[in-house]
Amino acid sequence: MGTTTDHQLAIDIGNSAVKAAVFLNGELIGPVTRFTDQEWEVADRLVTNHGVKNIIYSTVANVPPTKWTDKWNTDQLTVLALGPNLALPFASNYETMETLGQDRIAVVAGSIALQPSSAPASAPEKASARLIVDAGTCMTLDLIDGTQTYLGGNISPGMRMRLQAMHHFTARLPFPEPAETPGWVGTSTNKALRHGGQMGLVYEVEGLYHRLSIDFPELQLLLTGGDADWLAEKLSVPFSVYPNLVLRGLNQILSYYVQNES
Repeated sequence: MGTTTDHQLAIDIGNSAVKAAVFLNGELIGPVTRFTDQEWEVADRLVTNHGVKNIIYSTVANVPPTKWTDKWNTDQLTVLALGPNLALPFASNYETMETLGQDRIAVVAGSIALQPSSAPASAPEKASARLIVDAGTCMTLDLIDGTQTYLGGNISPGMRMRLQAMHHFTARLPFPEPAETPGWVGTSTNKALRHGGQMGLVYEVEGLYHRLSIDFPELQLLLTGGDADWLAEKLSVPFSVYPNLVLRGLNQILSYYVQNES
């Protein structure tokens, strides 16, 4: 489920940069391309150079300029914007799907797109529950069960946001840049802030993983996002790191749409 024989372009529009990737048969073709909101001709070159037929984008900021979407529509390409009315390749128990973040929708879909052949050898081949951690500006932790039903998730401050918040909302606490945190407790104020702000992320992920494992014994932990590699060095529970899970999920949603519309 979730692949097509056409080249597809997935675009993730963030606050400071745009990321785009071309997929074929569910696999990423070449490296992820990054560009600014003033460089949309880069996306059009990807479309032209790869003969892209289907395009999807998600955004937390701006939308693609009409100059390019009009061109793609004129060329009779399928152009989708991820939104609350778009059919998804998973069921959901979430009460307010209309407010569910597009990045969270995409990482859940991306976890479905993972195939045993492309997953780490330690990943089980059968469907199992997955806890997907996207560690970025905020950290999201989303749960999908073995029947591909999204059960919900949590949102909490990311690493730098935690450190900045303690400085901003107090009169005297400094803002320490993220750094290594040896030992189990901080032996200075800066080290105590780092232990709470940085290692707090680790303890939160481990704690939720252990609690969910009671109900989901085969639970997989998937990591993505800018701080995923840092988390991977600290965690004491089994995990797999999947870069670009948002883009993979967008491609999965696009494939699902194309297959069901054809």
